[in-house]
Amino acid sequence: MHDTDTSTVLDLSYLDMMADGDDAMKRTLIDMIILELPPELEKLRDAFLAREPERLRQVAHKMKSTLAFVGNDAMTRANAALEQIGKEGTDLQRAGDHLEVLERQAEAVVPALEAESAKLN
Repeated sequence: MHDTDTSTVLDLSYLDMMADGDDAMKRTLIDMIILELPPELEKLRDAFLAREPERLRQVAHKMKSTLAFVGNDAMTRANAALEQIGKEGTDLQRAGDHLEVLERQAEAVVPALEAESAKLN
């Protein structure tokens, strides 16, 4: 169902299950993720740069559900690490590595999502 480009960065099986065969719903969910992901990543970066562990934790926690729809394991793991670092409130410097993983993966994920959305038009 997915072409090789998108299947390497996306696993939309959870999103497919939630849309329950409704292509319009699937497209709506994908488009919401496309709109939400970049600003959420920016909020994570801002929290990291401001050295605000609680805000880092909150944003990462909120992103968990979005990332469940995306199905990118690297992003999910990096986000979970950020939430844990925020919870612990220590060693914020290592959050930068996880943030880079999220941002780097998003560079492939967003275009892949856009391609999936375009298929549903």
